[in-house]
Amino acid sequence: MQVFEGLVQWSPENELAPALATEWSISPDGRTYTFKIRAGVKFHNGAELTADDFVFAINRCLNPRLGSPVARTYLGDLVGAVDVLAGRAKTCAGVKAPDPHTLTLTIEQPKAYFLAKLTYPTFYAVCRSAVGEGGARIEYDHGFVGTGPFKLGEFRPSQSIRLDANPDYWDGAPKLQHILRRIVVDAGTRHSMFETGALDIVDVSMADYRADKQDPKLAPLMHTFERPSVFYLALNQRAFAPFRDRRVRQAFAHAIDKQAVIDTVFLGLPKRAEGYVPQGVPGYDPEFKGLQLDPARARRLLAEAGYPGGRGMPPLEIFVRANSPDLRRTCETVVADLKRNLGLDVAVRELEWGVFLDKRGKGEMPFYFLRWAADYLDPQNFLSLMLRSDAPENTLGYRNPEFDRLCDAADVMQDQTKRLATYRRAEAIAVQDCPWIPLYFQRDIELWNPRLRGVDDSLMGHLPHKHTYLESE
Repeated sequence: MQVFEGLVQWSPENELAPALATEWSISPDGRTYTFKIRAGVKFHNGAELTADDFVFAINRCLNPRLGSPVARTYLGDLVGAVDVLAGRAKTCAGVKAPDPHTLTLTIEQPKAYFLAKLTYPTFYAVCRSAVGEGGARIEYDHGFVGTGPFKLGEFRPSQSIRLDANPDYWDGAPKLQHILRRIVVDAGTRHSMFETGALDIVDVSMADYRADKQDPKLAPLMHTFERPSVFYLALNQRAFAPFRDRRVRQAFAHAIDKQAVIDTVFLGLPKRAEGYVPQGVPGYDPEFKGLQLDPARARRLLAEAGYPGGRGMPPLEIFVRANSPDLRRTCETVVADLKRNLGLDVAVRELEWGVFLDKRGKGEMPFYFLRWAADYLDPQNFLSLMLRSDAPENTLGYRNPEFDRLCDAADVMQDQTKRLATYRRAEAIAVQDCPWIPLYFQRDIELWNPRLRGVDDSLMGHLPHKHTYLESE
């Protein structure tokens, strides 16, 4: 986000605002979006931005040779996108540049959330002259040329990334001359670096939070942020046969004390998740209640499914991202609940993040703990995109025709009130079916240098550092 930009961007008020498009209009049928491309914008190498750069960027993402794992998910609404992905067409019929400063995007069906999708990196402008006509992969030393407020200065693998201010940025040069992002895996090491002045912003783990809160020097430097993200347990029906029985999935949900996880691991900070759609996302229902802690019902359901007292249940592991102490402690708490309330012995297994994501994408992990963070502020991003039976992100084998029907209907509705009500009905079905057990919604805790000023933030996270600066000492 510091280096590349799209047509629109999030504002601190969580609204869609102009970025590389100054304005746009939508056709009466809701299918064609026409954008006016900002004049005078230049890439970091001096090339001038035109509408054709978006045509190039979108078709590059869709090119099957690139092998993008997210192109179908985020570009699939465009007319002809599937044909390009399948190799049946060279260019996407729904993407046109009638002139250098006009771009049209046509989608198969009206989708009220489509404009929000344009904030995702698949729609970022890519410099054709820097990447090359073949649309090669963008690496730190090839094609990493955007229009953003910062440009890549230096990348030291496994050590750091330095971004340098773009003095010719269309929205005015940023106040910071450089941003140095150090790559530090260990949370304790990051925290120590902040205390010695080597970092200006650092995340706070629960291992440090209690002490920081009581430290008169660190407590005033603490900032908290609500994020539209849900942490959940995934029950993979493809990889673990007992999870194909709804009663087993519900038994797991009724056996887990969510509040105990929140209170013991996270000191009561995050909000308990009853459903999948987080607070801040349209359609979130603060009155909704999901599956509650009920050990007796959990044991009864498991027995009805053929596993009384856990007997006969195949060995099971819960997978979690390595080097994340808070996430591991969550899994350990969950495992203790499953042992106490269902008689199950479940082992915790940590995986390196890249391996974890690969296995998740292939649907190989039977039981795992993960977060889904909003790509854009719409319930479609949590329901249709993640759990519809044929959705690429649904690698769990979850299928419910009524859930699919409701999502399909809501996806194309233009009446926002009816849309959100329909998504809420779909969510209620999925929560009862329990492909995921939602535990809590995300709340970030960070320590900031007291001289740090001008950070723009939205629900989606910190926005590009256009206005950030360090106050003089």
